[in-house]
Amino acid sequence: MDYFYKNEIFDQIQLWMILPHVSQYNENTLVPAQVTEIPTGEQLAYYVINKNEHLHLNYEIELYSTKNEKKTLTEEEKKFYLRDTILSPINKETTRLAEEITYQQETDKEKARAIFYYIVKNYRYVYPPSCRGVNSFLKLKEGDCGEFSMLFTALCRAINIPARTVVGSWAYGKMNAHAWNEFFIEEEGWISVDTSMAYMQKKRPWSFFGESIRTIHWKKYFGQTEGQRVVFSKDIEIELVPAYKDEEEAIIVNSMVINGENFGWGQQSINGCAPYLQPIYIKFQVNNDLPFSLDASQVLGTWKIREHGLKLLLAVLKITSLITAAVTMLLNFIVHNLYLEATFKLSFIVFFLCFILRREYLIVFSIMLLFMVLSLLATLDGS
Repeated sequence: MDYFYKNEIFDQIQLWMILPHVSQYNENTLVPAQVTEIPTGEQLAYYVINKNEHLHLNYEIELYSTKNEKKTLTEEEKKFYLRDTILSPINKETTRLAEEITYQQETDKEKARAIFYYIVKNYRYVYPPSCRGVNSFLKLKEGDCGEFSMLFTALCRAINIPARTVVGSWAYGKMNAHAWNEFFIEEEGWISVDTSMAYMQKKRPWSFFGESIRTIHWKKYFGQTEGQRVVFSKDIEIELVPAYKDEEEAIIVNSMVINGENFGWGQQSINGCAPYLQPIYIKFQVNNDLPFSLDASQVLGTWKIREHGLKLLLAVLKITSLITAAVTMLLNFIVHNLYLEATFKLSFIVFFLCFILRREYLIVFSIMLLFMVLSLLATLDGS
């Protein structure tokens, strides 16, 4: 994991970030001015970064799993994960909806599962969303992984099931941000849920066909994930320490819409909280020399994640074999050639093998693999 933020345009910024649970960093970097333990059990670091200074964290981290998470919660922790927030509100509408969805279920786990199915069935994935927050999502019926996860959190909390929106990234490539959920069952612990990925695999199953993500059947996203993600923050709307001071007369530079109202990213907070830490939140002052919009690196910094070992090998083989197969198949269509035909079929065999070794769609790709092997043998036999 390599994270980099450079302050190129502001005289000075304040920056908040959850420190990753690693023993050491591989780069010399800025020392935080303050570190505070927050209710999620994580450490929130506060930095002051002057112009042309940078924050650089380079480290190795295990892929995230709930197995090492705690199996019981204190009363204070339960209260925290049942709290009412702006992005995931507990109000008459969310409470009524949660009760309607779960009235036939008895256990908390069954109720959470009913909420999972309801969201996947009734909402549509759209990126980028026109508005953030559950209130807008309930009206528009469309949003991205953030809105899907915020709604799941709100509906669980509304019926007294501790839940959180987990903010992180896919464990490959550059700036592949993602958000999903966990809900808590006493003695069983935190259980993973990903409603937006379930939606994509149910409605658009080939969306990640050429990607490095090892997808699973959509129903399995209740209770597990594919195991290719890292976590930046174990909830949203984290209170910022030291206190975040909103600009009284902010000139909105980076505007996003939260529940129908403009919000100035980097100039305002949500009642002293960051909307989400992915992986940072910043505070800057605007002057007339600054642009009216900032790019992603000026707001979030940049991160890049690279897997090791067999997972990296299979991911590289999957993409390169698909590209090779597509190019040689096209060339063979234009100029029929035995070597081109054998190459594209062999490339597809490698491509299908990658899916099988990654345990993706085993039945489908086993059949496709068998078909392609027979086709290649027929081609070679005919030569």
